Amino acid sequence: MRRRILTTIIAVTTAAVLGLFVPASIAIAGAIRRGDLLDVQRDASIAASLVPAEGPVDVATLQRALGPDRRVGLYSRDGALVGGFGPDRPDPIVSRAIAGSVAEGHVGDALVAAVPVRMAGGGPALAVRIAEPRANSRTRMARSITLLAAEAVLILAVAVLFGLLLARRLNRPIDELRSWTGTDRPDPPDATGIREIDALRAVLVDERSRVEDLLARERSFSSQVSHQLRTPVAALRVALETELEAPRRDHTDVLHESLGALDRLEATIGSLLSLSRHARQPAVSIDPSALATERVRWWRPRFEQSGRTVDSSGPPVPALAVEAAVEHILDVLLENALAHGRGAVRVETTVGSGAIHVDIADRGPRPDPDPLVDEDRERRCGIGLHMARSLAESFGGRLVLLDRPSTTFRLVLRAAPRPGSVPALSLDSSSLISR
Repeated sequence: MRRRILTTIIAVTTAAVLGLFVPASIAIAGAIRRGDLLDVQRDASIAASLVPAEGPVDVATLQRALGPDRRVGLYSRDGALVGGFGPDRPDPIVSRAIAGSVAEGHVGDALVAAVPVRMAGGGPALAVRIAEPRANSRTRMARSITLLAAEAVLILAVAVLFGLLLARRLNRPIDELRSWTGTDRPDPPDATGIREIDALRAVLVDERSRVEDLLARERSFSSQVSHQLRTPVAALRVALETELEAPRRDHTDVLHESLGALDRLEATIGSLLSLSRHARQPAVSIDPSALATERVRWWRPRFEQSGRTVDSSGPPVPALAVEAAVEHILDVLLENALAHGRGAVRVETTVGSGAIHVDIADRGPRPDPDPLVDEDRERRCGIGLHMARSLAESFGGRLVLLDRPSTTFRLVLRAAPRPGSVPALSLDSSSLISR
């Protein structure tokens, strides 16, 4: 880019300079030629004024008065050279002066001017001829054009310097952006005030943020899989080991239990894959109270082994959600209560303001800061709560930590429309309301 900018500036400046230099040189050459002719004519008039009205004419005196660059010649009425320098036969310029006219022009390699003197009734008796070599005029012309060329070169040099500075200014933010994209620095380079470069900067910042988010999501997916697959795998293992140690009369019971565990495992994998792709899952009508009762029944033996109790309550209510995702969320919250909570755990399903609330509460103090939004806690305690929040959001629900003295997580679900009703859902910052 730097080379292109510099090349463009030099090319445009060169074209502009040439566009002015050529006609300016022609004009200067014409002006010098006209000026030299006028100078020779003026000197001829000066020489004519020094010729006495009568008597002999001292050509040497005229020559001294005009200087060595001039060649003075004196011609008689019949065209004969009577003194000084000039052709033996009168040239056209001298002929016109003998005829009584002041004349000037180029003769051979000289600038010539002739003036008639000692005018009488029959015409001039003499004609003074002044000649200057054209080499002098060419020297002055070359000097002026050389000065003009030097100015043109100076303009080109200034243009090159300006082009270098401009290219450096335009390339510096691009180089900084390129260097930033290849490092782990979080902060991008400052805006430059150049609209195009700042637009490129915004695109690169957005793309880097998107790529980092995708990488973080992919990295966390393996952790989420291992975290959430342990429960159905453990259930399947316990069922099989129990059957091996104490076989039941009907062996199909363990097969049905194993198939149920595999179904749950398959649902878990599908939900996690949807979460990893950031896909929004379609919500259907489910009964969260029945799901809560079923999950509490599954977790109760583990709570009893720890000397704690877990219960559920709530009427049957229809809600719009993804059944497998709600099961995962309840498992995460019950496991969190078992590992970090205190006392009895209660799962209560209630009908809120146009929404269904599923509260999971224990008697432990409310954690501070909120583990659902605290990234440091995620690194310390794992990704279960964060994954549960993402699962809830994937089908239009929400998971929040209530502002209560004891630890109470609330899963907010949209209420399903009842038969014969036409609900109008409205989403605000606290819940989804059905009017």
